[in-house]
Parts: sequence; structure tokens; C-alpha cells
Amino acid sequence: MKTILCYGDSNTWGFIPGKNRPPVKAANRYPFDIRWPGLLETKLGKDWRVLEEGLNGRTTMFDCFLEEHRNGLKDIDVCLLSSMPVDVVLLMLGTNDCKQVFGKSPYIISQGINRLIHQIKGGLYGYGPEGCVPLILVVSPARITEGVLTSWLAGEFDEESIKRCSLLGEYYRKTAADNDVFYLDAGALISADDADGIHMNVEGHAKMADLIYDKLMEMTNSCRQ
Repeated sequence: MKTILCYGDSNTWGFIPGKNRPPVKAANRYPFDIRWPGLLETKLGKDWRVLEEGLNGRTTMFDCFLEEHRNGLKDIDVCLLSSMPVDVVLLMLGTNDCKQVFGKSPYIISQGINRLIHQIKGGLYGYGPEGCVPLILVVSPARITEGVLTSWLAGEFDEESIKRCSLLGEYYRKTAADNDVFYLDAGALISADDADGIHMNVEGHAKMADLIYDKLMEMTNSCRQ
């Protein structure tokens, strides 16, 4: 059985989009069979295990003084150690890096992905089967829409956030190529729901699952050759 670790933020966790600020509780989360990791597991079948590691507010490598434990670089080793052996690590982060509070350019955000890749490849342990390095798939996140400007998230994201997110794909593509890992530009094909401009709706989760499934089949076929 192969294992894929999905390391992401609220769109991996399955946060339900909405215009008004919800209370923080599990009811704000889509069921597993609607979230894209759950749909992906169904599509992959019994030969694969899909591990969700989605955390609301997670960044690639930045600490947020408003929320603790959101720095993805600090947690990646713990997630890998608790899940090993892992055949594929999927990285889908960057949306929260676009927040006003960080003010980071798309290039700097892509360097967060770069550091995560290096951490996976250069950790003290071989996280893949038989001590090998897992395959790595970088996925650009769903695009932020203008709906965020009138939602409960308007204080955290602005017009510059929307622009930064729209540019992540081209920088992530180069980062993936420079590190010889796989890449999927999901952000070119999927946008967040306008209800809050950040989170994917049911259709977005289904489309994400389809795109990632197709990419995994491409990856595994290329590795057999």
C-alpha cells in the first residue's frame, strides 16, 4: 500500500466557505467524503492511504503572532515522522502567506515552499519506503477571489493578497523545477468560493481531487519507466 501525506492549510482541512465569521468548531468542516483528500482516497482505491495534515492558518514558514503553531516549516518533520514511511508528500500552502500581516512577495512565499522541499529531502531520517526520500508534489493553491474583500476575512486579506496569490503559480513552477520535484498548477484552474474568497466549495474540492488524482497517476507511471 502506498501513502500520500497531504500537507496544507484550511483548504486541506475542509473549511466551509461563508461570508460571516463562524464560531471555531468542527461543524465548519466538510465531511471526509466531500473534502478533496477523502475524494482522492476513494478515487485511488484500496492500494493507497491518504493522510490529511490540514491546519487552518498554516503558512509555509512564517510565524503569526495572532495564532500559534501555524508555521509549516516547524511542523513538517513531526508530521513525517508520525506517518513514515510516506511514498508521496503533497505540499499545498501559500494562501495564508498572502495575508496583509506578512506582506511577503510571491517570490519570498515560493522560498517557503523551497525550504519545505529541502526539509523533506534533507531531514535526519529517510521518510520514504526503505529510508528513501518520498516523491514530492507541489500544488499551487486555489486563487483568492474578490469575495474576501467583503467577507469576515477582509481584515486579514486585501487587494494585494489577491494579486500575490494569482502570481504564486509561476513562482512555484520554477521552485519545483529547480528542486526536481513534481508540480501541479491547480490555482490556474480552481478559485475559492466568493462567499469568503478563501475557501473552496464542494465543486472546488471535487475538481481538486480530480486534478491531483490525474497528476499522481502521471507521477507513478513516470517512475515506473
